Amino acid sequence: MPADRLYRTDAVVLRRHNTGEADRILTLFTPGHGKVRAIVKGVRRAKSRMGGHIELFTHVNVLIARGRSLDIVTQAEMRHPFGHLRDDLWKTAYASYVAELIDHFAEERHEGPESDDLFTILVDALGFFDALPGPDPVDGSSGASGPDAHLVARAVELKVLSVLGYAPELFHCVHCRTRLQPGENRISAPAGGVLCPDCGRRDQSARVMTVNAIKAMRLLTSEPLSVARRLVLTEREHRDIELALRAHLAVTLERQLRTGDVLDRLRAALPWRPLESP
Repeated sequence: MPADRLYRTDAVVLRRHNTGEADRILTLFTPGHGKVRAIVKGVRRAKSRMGGHIELFTHVNVLIARGRSLDIVTQAEMRHPFGHLRDDLWKTAYASYVAELIDHFAEERHEGPESDDLFTILVDALGFFDALPGPDPVDGSSGASGPDAHLVARAVELKVLSVLGYAPELFHCVHCRTRLQPGENRISAPAGGVLCPDCGRRDQSARVMTVNAIKAMRLLTSEPLSVARRLVLTEREHRDIELALRAHLAVTLERQLRTGDVLDRLRAALPWRPLESP
C-alpha cells in the first residue's frame, strides 16, 4: 500500500455500528484530521486483535488507510480505555452527550487548530467522568449524578462553542454593547448572549440570569474543567445555566441533542440536589 495513503493518529470512538458479517464502521474524532468515518474489517470475529481497542469512547492510536468513501483502520492500539464510562448509567449518558455534541459540531477531515482544541476538550471530559466514583453499593447513587458532573457538561458546551466561535456573549449587552453591570441581566439565545436590564425587558425571548450564573459561565468557558468542582451554585443557578445553554445550542445547531433527553429522564428518576450556597 503506498505510504501517502496511510496516516497514523490518536482518536476517540464517538459512534460505531456493525456492517456485513464481521465488519464495523466507526465515527472517530482525531486531533489532526477532525471527524473521520472508517471501517474496521473482520473486527467482530473471535480472533480479531483489534476488537478490544475500539470500544465506544476509547482513546486509541490508529493506523488508517485512506479510502474513497470510507477510510480503513488497519491497526489500533489503546491509549486509554475509559472503561468506567461503560459501568455506570450516568457516566455512559454524560459520555454519550459529549460525544454527540462533538459529533454534531465537528467537520469531517478538518485539519485546523480547532480540531486539536476539540480533541483536548473531549479527552479531558471523558477522563473526568471516568474518574468519578461509581455506583454506591448501598443506595446505587452515582458520583456522576451530582452537581460536579452537571457543571462539567456545561463547561464542555461552553468550551466547544468558544473554540468554534459560537459562544454566547457574556461581557457586553448584545444589543447596545454596553459593558454588563450587576443587576437583572437576561440572556437570549436568538440574540446570542446576555442583555442589559433595559434591552432585556424589550426582548420576549430573554430569561433573567443571576449575577452568579453569569460569572460561573465566564469561568467555565475560560478555566480548566477542574474549576467546576470548586463552584458552589444554587439549584436555580444550575438550572438557569443549563436552560440558557440548551437554548443556545438548539439555535446554533438547529436541533436538540438526543442524549440531553436521556439525562433529563435519569434526573427525573433519580434526582440530585446541588449544595445551596452558604
